Amino acid sequence: MDHNLLALSSNWGNPESNGASPVSLISLEEALERSSLRRGISRKDFLAELLKDVHHQRLLPLLAMLPRGWRQSPAELPERLRGLASMIGDGLMSPLLLAAFADDLQHLLPSRQGSSSSALDLWCQRFYKDSYSNQCPLPNGLDAMMSQAFALTRQTENKQSEAGTGSALGRLTSFAGEIVLSNHGLSYLQSAEARRRNQQMAQVFNVLGSNLFLAKSFDTQPYRFEGQSSGKDLINCLKAKGWKCLARIRTSVASFGLGASTPTAGTSRWSQIPLAVPYRTGLQDLRQKEFKALLPHACLEMELQPPVGESVLLQYYQGTEGLNGWAAMNDLDRPWQNGRSNGTVKYSQTAFCDQQLADALDLCELMGAIHNSEASMENLQMGGYGAIGFCIDSTALLEQAVTGSTTLFPLTLGDLWRERLNGKLDELLEHNLRPNDDAVDRYKLALEVMPQDLFHNSGDRNDAKKRLLASQPTHSPFLLIQDLNQEVS
Repeated sequence: MDHNLLALSSNWGNPESNGASPVSLISLEEALERSSLRRGISRKDFLAELLKDVHHQRLLPLLAMLPRGWRQSPAELPERLRGLASMIGDGLMSPLLLAAFADDLQHLLPSRQGSSSSALDLWCQRFYKDSYSNQCPLPNGLDAMMSQAFALTRQTENKQSEAGTGSALGRLTSFAGEIVLSNHGLSYLQSAEARRRNQQMAQVFNVLGSNLFLAKSFDTQPYRFEGQSSGKDLINCLKAKGWKCLARIRTSVASFGLGASTPTAGTSRWSQIPLAVPYRTGLQDLRQKEFKALLPHACLEMELQPPVGESVLLQYYQGTEGLNGWAAMNDLDRPWQNGRSNGTVKYSQTAFCDQQLADALDLCELMGAIHNSEASMENLQMGGYGAIGFCIDSTALLEQAVTGSTTLFPLTLGDLWRERLNGKLDELLEHNLRPNDDAVDRYKLALEVMPQDLFHNSGDRNDAKKRLLASQPTHSPFLLIQDLNQEVS
């Protein structure tokens, strides 16, 4: 299987198999081979056409997903991306290579435009953007949120109806002719109105966190939602109104916001192409064979269930969106990747509720203030993504601070940036930050003791293997994951 690390199980679509997917799946390598043969062009030309319009933030993970025989040489890529591509070469990602990316990402990526919003701007902004990038003011309560979400959803539906859908498929299939970098034909896990509420509430929690700042450079009047000025107070308010609120650490196979599908020849049906980044773990079995796995996406998932209607689903993490904070969990229904009950999403054994949820929210607000301040003051690319942690590092840091340990792997947040984050906290405390003292102590300790998976010794190797398995799904169409679960267990 080493030649095709994203090979799929033939039983995944079998209705008799456990957690079978109702959609047709095809591996990336098979889709690429079929498409280039069908088009009658070389791999190089087909790949150049496929990648030409991919934004640079997504091009790097896509390059890491490609089978080795399909990778372009660095000289064939845009000049500013050649350094990144040369680091991957024909090999696989590894914790060491991820750490190198984290260290070098800031000067290898194209410079951040001066007019673009900083991480702190994004975290503090008291508006969110609708489907057409129009700014919508944040509501100040549940009734306003519900009515605004309903009105904006109806407006979007009317605009889509007026625009028509006749040309959409033509535009879609014209991209490289055969493979489309989207999951065509899939529906969302939630309704459009619920997704709008997720988007609203994510920014509500971000701005409530920004109330930690009291300096003149920020609004002196704290933002309030339902009369509450902090995340934990809002949770208590919602619970008093009959809402059920809990949060869990979760991991799933990372696709970095990318999806792919391909039309089935001679039919109107589409096959979905599961995407993932295989990597070397730096750990080995008793036969001295190195374990390989798929890079996970990690976050703190928070579910807010009202007495009537769909849940509000949010996720906290350090993301490629350019900030450390909350984001809407508006996922497509990808049963091979994000099934919340079929084993493709891995949840921690402990759910945060009551006091642990309050502690977690205090820490999310503190980390948002520190990490976004550091990214903004240092003008870091992508809000500091990589340098001050990937999604899994921020989630592990939060888990470590709340519970005293973490279940996540691989962790690559280096000593340099841990020191800088600690220094930024001290600087903010001297000026305008007014956090919970317990959250400060927990955060400082977590920075010191959270594991780092660049090197292991006999004392921590077994723990690393446990965290590796805990960060991979229990059920997956990828043969690599199925083999890993059998080998490590």
